[in-house]
Amino acid sequence: MKLHILILLIFFLQQWMLAAEPIALISKLRGTVKHKMASDIKYRSKTELNTSILSDSQIQTKNKAFSKVVYLDDGTSISMYPDTEIIIKGAIENRMIFKQVDLFYGIIRVNVTNQTSRKFKLTTPFSELTCKECSFWIISEESNGDQFIKESGDAEVWNSSINKTRELFSDSTLISKKKMEFGQYETPIEDVKFIESLMF
Repeated sequence: MKLHILILLIFFLQQWMLAAEPIALISKLRGTVKHKMASDIKYRSKTELNTSILSDSQIQTKNKAFSKVVYLDDGTSISMYPDTEIIIKGAIENRMIFKQVDLFYGIIRVNVTNQTSRKFKLTTPFSELTCKECSFWIISEESNGDQFIKESGDAEVWNSSINKTRELFSDSTLISKKKMEFGQYETPIEDVKFIESLMF
């Protein structure tokens, strides 16, 4: 009986240690950026450069703020622009991190390096994007849904409310909304200029 309890105790301790291991860090920072761990009730007052990020950490950029989060295993990155909120997730197995980002709202640019096992996953209130290696922008708003703009690679978007999947194409914007068919159109030059302005 004592042996069973000891084995269970070792198992739970091991899981806790893995959960407490950093999966990413803040590599760039501008303006007011806050974060909190899963166990925190409130956001911490201010995030600093090179802050270690644990799985299920929530990050929020305020007005005129910017943050870049980089996964520690392969350099996959998430650039967060003003008024954006995400949760960074990751499970470590054999020195690789299985990555997921949950976007509540805002604008992010994601650059996924080649994932050797599981696909990278991004979720929003409306959609789920998966890819092995890709680069894309997403603008997510409650009123307008999700706008996906692909830069490179192969990626698919699944809309659970209509149970349909659509591939992202270059030079086009994919719209995903709740209980509505996908919309797709050539990315307007105004949107391209807006994204370019964010990068500078």
